[in-house]
Amino acid sequence: MSTTSTRIPAILTGQALRALRDAGYTFAAALGEVIDNSIEAKANDIAIFMEDEQDAKGKIHVRRLVIADDGIGMAQDHDGNDILQRYLQLGYSTRYMSKKTIGKYGVGAKLAAFNFAERVDVWSCSDPEDGWRHVYFDLVEAEEQEKNGETVEIAEPDRQEIPEEFGHLVPEGTGTLVLWSKIDRLEAGRWAVDANQLRVELEKELARTFREFINGGIVISVNERTLLAHDPLFLMERTWADQRLQEEAKKAAKNEKEGSSKQKLPTHFPAELIADEPIKIGGSRARLRVTLYPHAVTRKRGLGGDNLARALRVPENEGQISFMRLNREISYTNVPRILPGGVRESDRFIGIELSFEPELDDYFGVRHVKRGVEPHGDLRNAARKLLAKYIPVARTRLEERWGKAAREEQEHGGEHAPVVEAANKVDQTLPKSRVQVSQGEEEHRRALEELAEDVGKEDEKEKQEYIEQIRDDPFVIESVSFPGQVFIDVQHFGGQVLIRLNTRHRFYRELWEPIRDIANQDPGTVSGDQAVRTARRTLEALSLLVVAYGKAESQDPNPQEHFMGLRNDWGRFLDTLLGKVKDVI
Repeated sequence: MSTTSTRIPAILTGQALRALRDAGYTFAAALGEVIDNSIEAKANDIAIFMEDEQDAKGKIHVRRLVIADDGIGMAQDHDGNDILQRYLQLGYSTRYMSKKTIGKYGVGAKLAAFNFAERVDVWSCSDPEDGWRHVYFDLVEAEEQEKNGETVEIAEPDRQEIPEEFGHLVPEGTGTLVLWSKIDRLEAGRWAVDANQLRVELEKELARTFREFINGGIVISVNERTLLAHDPLFLMERTWADQRLQEEAKKAAKNEKEGSSKQKLPTHFPAELIADEPIKIGGSRARLRVTLYPHAVTRKRGLGGDNLARALRVPENEGQISFMRLNREISYTNVPRILPGGVRESDRFIGIELSFEPELDDYFGVRHVKRGVEPHGDLRNAARKLLAKYIPVARTRLEERWGKAAREEQEHGGEHAPVVEAANKVDQTLPKSRVQVSQGEEEHRRALEELAEDVGKEDEKEKQEYIEQIRDDPFVIESVSFPGQVFIDVQHFGGQVLIRLNTRHRFYRELWEPIRDIANQDPGTVSGDQAVRTARRTLEALSLLVVAYGKAESQDPNPQEHFMGLRNDWGRFLDTLLGKVKDVI
């Protein structure tokens, strides 16, 4: 056995960094690490520039990426070390394990860069008279050095001006510019369809992650597009949501011919604050806030995924909790089994934020990769208890809003308006009518006028407005009173079906009206006895509806031949409509 001692490096730098490229950063989270450094360096203006190029298949992908700021630059730390030289040293941080700063581990910006690129260059200026200095680390070079038995080191910074093509991104005074090159993990299709979609997703994430800083006046831009804060609680002013909702308000005012210079449109659309509670834990405290999105966002049932909702990022919010550490979002995620009864689709209209100080990092499971944050132990129990108290309140108020909106819509458009509106949209995908049209335009017009009169449109102007409103709808359903035992009266005019429900009929009085009355009440106001009795009568009435249809068929000498096609089509269309029309009342 040899008595000589051979010492070896504790870490094979190149290979270790190659392995650590799979640390799990998203693109936005990786850039967030660099922005953190800029904010700690007192930057007021942070510019991100994505340089694109076209690959052999014609797809646009990111070739190089730059993050520039006007912070104080990198000089020396308290121990006299050159901060710029150590910027790319894994584990070094002027704020190592600090509980007063955003960063604490000294690995974020390095690992984040190598998650997507093989080379990082950094220029920094801490004194305008001293000029810009430069340092870099190349992963491929490091691996070659190790193969040759050399020690992988970071050279002292050299005097080097910033590349001319990026000169417009840096300030005249102090600042820092970080360049990622040899990017090999941002090809089209991996994180987004192409570079443009990648940029859009990046803007959305950064606008939410750094919302407090952006709202406070720090400028963050992507390819010269300044970001507006996105607040998932809808409490902040001057946000992306405020701008988008103001545009909608202007459109609505213009459509209603009310848009005049005298009309003052709102500039802020605040959410309803449901809860703002401290959570005392471990000698420190966290803060839970719960909001219900503003009326301009919740609108009416069934609009949680339309164009406006998607533009406001409402679907992305379903069951999500925003974790804020030192005013910086470190995670926006769905925490399993923490919301009462699990996550519901309507929860996308509820904002939830848990903010905390670094003293509680262990309770939140904070890691060097700012992902997967989840409250533990006593903190989780306390948060879950508060959410069990306030989430039902938010859900109930949302149902009350939607109920009120439905009642108002029924007052203006009839009791069937929400369902008919949804069915008319579905009709675009259904087979078209095969009715042989014998009636002309005059007969169609007369039928519409009669229907307008049946629903109480006596004024001529009111009548014409109603006709214009329904003229092109595939389906029109109205509950009206007419004599006789007919329950459903149907008229066909080309592609339009006019349906009258007879309010005098026993089926309407004993089934339809009681269900409608319960549906129009607010949650919690219906007694259990009332609900059960109505449900039982509903089952009876629906069963009798089917029995009565079967009896009606029996009056035909050959029902199998005459009604088989009708039954098939009826069942097919009912299945399609039930699948596509849901939660609109």
